[in-house]
Amino acid sequence: MDESELRALIRQYAIEAKLDQGEASLTAVLKRLLAENPDLQTQIRSSIPLVKEEINNANIMDDDELEEFGGVDVDTDESSEYETLETLVVQRIQEADELKGNVIALIIYGSYAKRLHVVGESDINFVVILSSKASEAVIEAAIAKINHIAEELVTPEVAHIFDLMILKEEDLNNLIENFGPVFTYIHILYAQSGELKLGENIFTKIKVTDEQIRESAKLLILESIAQIDEIIRAAQEEGEENGEEEALPEDELNFLIGPLIIDITFALACYNVGTKASSLDLVKPDIHLDEIRQVYDPEGHFKDYYTVFEQAHAFKLGIKYPDSQNFLEKSFEYIKKVVEYTGLQEPSK
Repeated sequence: MDESELRALIRQYAIEAKLDQGEASLTAVLKRLLAENPDLQTQIRSSIPLVKEEINNANIMDDDELEEFGGVDVDTDESSEYETLETLVVQRIQEADELKGNVIALIIYGSYAKRLHVVGESDINFVVILSSKASEAVIEAAIAKINHIAEELVTPEVAHIFDLMILKEEDLNNLIENFGPVFTYIHILYAQSGELKLGENIFTKIKVTDEQIRESAKLLILESIAQIDEIIRAAQEEGEENGEEEALPEDELNFLIGPLIIDITFALACYNVGTKASSLDLVKPDIHLDEIRQVYDPEGHFKDYYTVFEQAHAFKLGIKYPDSQNFLEKSFEYIKKVVEYTGLQEPSK
């Protein structure tokens, strides 16, 4: 994406934040930009000054100027957004001619399927499995149709809670090789107990082992660490270019890194309990101190980092946690201990 297109995209998010919150903030705009535009994450992170500029521009606009951009401040019932997405996705996939006879299953899985989701924060996770019996051209047309349905239904207001995975039946034979951390045996485990909307849940035919869950957990931990490294690297590079120590204040980094600490902690929980993760109803919104003590860390290996978990959970929800000056430092210590605990590297001598 060239700079003018990126600027227009950032301006849209800044104006929406201004309308929704009365004042656009770097945290709010960056969180949505990064969550809803994963293909542009590196470019966005290297364009922090541009983001700040468009936020400042949005914040000084008056009502008439905002109206020129088509901005409308509409209050929505976030809880109904999940139900609406569920209904429309199922209906459109069921009615599409290109998909008739080609969809083996449409399943909702994760926290929303268990109705343990946090409104506005948790995703609604869809997975579609396509038959491998059709020709390659038919499968490609089916994938294109599903993507088109998603593009039509997913507005900017709900993009941050929408997650869709399209699999071919044959993909399940080499899951990790084909998808890495994007769809692992942890995802299969939760899909097995998910909410079947169409077809047959063929995930229930797959035998998932504790070892597969542990290996999948390692993949998720490594992916989260890579994302944290990218955030820090981009901030440092931008800061060096501007003669500053960092491009983002520490508070802003906390809000970006907090959700990834939650992802690591969820993966650690799955690593510890294996295939019991789904039956124990472990989902990311459950990550708070009681669950950490009882399930996530029953032997107390990570007791020195319980406060980090609580702080990360607060940052994920957009809340500034009190006395969090050492959050980043303690988070890096925690990550190092997780890496050693899970065998991703040898413990330091």
